Amino acid sequence: MARFLVDQQLPSKLASHLASRGHDATQDKDHPGGTTLPDTEVIRIADAEGRVVVTKDDDFRISYVLSARPAGLLHVTCGNISTPDLLADFDRNHDILISALADYAYVEINRAGIVVHDPG
Repeated sequence: MARFLVDQQLPSKLASHLASRGHDATQDKDHPGGTTLPDTEVIRIADAEGRVVVTKDDDFRISYVLSARPAGLLHVTCGNISTPDLLADFDRNHDILISALADYAYVEINRAGIVVHDPG
């Protein structure tokens, strides 16, 4: 089981879908401050709770590259796709994704599959 904090730019159905797959998944909207949480607070919450930030926002990638924060990052680079297609991408790549996140701190999911960006 992985622990996720889904950024507000992604559909809330992604958090509930990950939870239905047995993961502990919340969305930043579920935390005090919700949709107005700055990225630094999202990172603080995720790191404090041992969660991987799931986001489309390139600012989190930049933060990771510059300061290794958040401690775990899943960068969603599928472009603008429908929620059902996004969930299908997660389902199709689920086992590889969870395995990669167990060993690496910065992982990307795109339409082609999973990309590992660093040695965790």
